[in-house]
Amino acid sequence: MINDSFIIPDWKVPKNIKAIQTIRVNGFSSEPFGSFNLSDSCADNIDSVTKNRNKLKSYLPANPKWLNQTHSNKVIKLPSEIDGADASFSYSKNIICAVQTADCLPILLTNNLGSSVAAIHAGWKGMAFGIIENTIKKMSIGSEVIAWLGPCISKKNFEVGLNVYDIFIKKDPRTAICFKYKGDGKFNFDLSLAAKIKLKNLGVENISTIKNACTFDEADKFFSYRREVVTGRMASLIWIEG
Repeated sequence: MINDSFIIPDWKVPKNIKAIQTIRVNGFSSEPFGSFNLSDSCADNIDSVTKNRNKLKSYLPANPKWLNQTHSNKVIKLPSEIDGADASFSYSKNIICAVQTADCLPILLTNNLGSSVAAIHAGWKGMAFGIIENTIKKMSIGSEVIAWLGPCISKKNFEVGLNVYDIFIKKDPRTAICFKYKGDGKFNFDLSLAAKIKLKNLGVENISTIKNACTFDEADKFFSYRREVVTGRMASLIWIEG
């Protein structure tokens, strides 16, 4: 913890790599966005969001590069003109890659040289259609990738349909272990495990995760779209310190 609104990822990275994960408390938004909501597109009072973003900025070397997230597999390189995308990466110092989540899986990436960073918004749709693969391919790191998986909805709380199961199995049969059949064409799905499988398929072995975190269960700490529908968003941020 760096204060009561942030978590520092527990992973071994070069000293010039900095990252934080926000939580929902000690901000300025009122319910149902209480209180450290960082999204300006979920119907929260814009003044409250601005205060929350200013608070976040006080811990950062620059403003985050917010994405217009669309559950796609699109990746952009920063600095650049911001466009619709669900992942960004950068080789430049003090360029802050950021994604917002409220059940989907945030993934932060760097390498053992500390020369690149990336942030990925990995919902089931983006993950199924290659957001992880596209990000690592576009980064073209050429050295060991280090990954951190942030807070997301747990398998026991994440129900998906047969269509999701079919998409994943057709693309990678190894992801079958991520699903548990409930009956009536419904499955519980493990987002974090699916991400680990996809990362390992790409040769990434250095993977850390936030321990025992479920956005759905922990209403005192995390926003959850599946729990509340109208709710705020946390942010996962990473940059190369300059």
